[in-house]
Amino acid sequence: MKSFNKHRKSIILADCEKEEVEEFAEGFKAVTGDEIFINSKICNGSHGKAANFRRYFIYAVYPFYFVMKSRQYKYVIGWQQFFALFYVFYCRLFHIKKRNIVIAVNFTYKSKAGFAGKIYKCFMGYCVRNEYLDYIHVLSYNYAKICAKEFGISKNKFIVTPFGIPDTYEKWKKTKVEYNNYSFSIGRSNRDFDFLVNAWGRMPENELLVIASDTFCPKKKLPVNVIHRRDIIGDAQFPYIANCKAMIIPIDDGTICSGDTVLLKAMSYEKLVAVTVPSTLGEMYIDDGKDGLLIKKDLKKFVDIFSKEINSDSAKEIGISARKSFLKKFSRYAMGKNLCQLLKYKREINYFENIETDN
Repeated sequence: MKSFNKHRKSIILADCEKEEVEEFAEGFKAVTGDEIFINSKICNGSHGKAANFRRYFIYAVYPFYFVMKSRQYKYVIGWQQFFALFYVFYCRLFHIKKRNIVIAVNFTYKSKAGFAGKIYKCFMGYCVRNEYLDYIHVLSYNYAKICAKEFGISKNKFIVTPFGIPDTYEKWKKTKVEYNNYSFSIGRSNRDFDFLVNAWGRMPENELLVIASDTFCPKKKLPVNVIHRRDIIGDAQFPYIANCKAMIIPIDDGTICSGDTVLLKAMSYEKLVAVTVPSTLGEMYIDDGKDGLLIKKDLKKFVDIFSKEINSDSAKEIGISARKSFLKKFSRYAMGKNLCQLLKYKREINYFENIETDN
């Protein structure tokens, strides 16, 4: 059995601008000392059936190119999880010699209804119950347990670290928007905006809430102090986060990992962040009362706690602590470094000695 060529390069397969994962790559490199290269193919950008088909097509086709060059790589890191999943799908399907350590980063699975849902679960199971996929990165210990049970795999296959984002505070902190003295809530999926609207109906009328979501359909007339916007998307959201006095993240399903980017962006901008619990966000990111608020999804409790904290002297102190926590634990550099350190802890680098490969 030949030893793994430790001089081979490692790659990140991403679906975003390369700049978004450069800090992650640097953190990873800080632990391994190896060169790591970012390969990106942007899949998103628009909505609709045609856009969805194009995205799925890229998910399936793009990784095949790297399978054909698999002997060149040491680590294959799927920043876009489906790039890693299709990579191991092809390796298993065509019985490619095991040459790499493959990690699916930011993994999430949500069951789908009907026949399509059964096909989807079969595909996901084929990929995760697969010797070519070495590790699955998730954002919460509870979610690791759920996925392990769902697919009948060992919890040892999971790596749990918080998410991380680039620090853009200096770029956006001096921008202005048309609102003053408002709280902000944004999101497209797994948000319980109906709960938030009901709670805000009990807040004083001079407390303004701006909800930014192009998927939220209010079930009733909004209170006079709630503004719903469908056009605040992409980079346009950052000035609204930078100028709000608080960010609120009302979670629908507390077992699904979502809202991480919004939470960390608000923390990095020194904002008071309130998250409903249970949620993976509360489990992994917030130290309640110190760098954020965790509030049970009960109308009375939410109103009592949030209305007390929003205009208090401690709100600014919590925001300052939030940024300190972000810089120490939740930057994208910290994410890459923490993930790689856990790989070493799991003796992953030694595992290369057991991989057959060509010269």
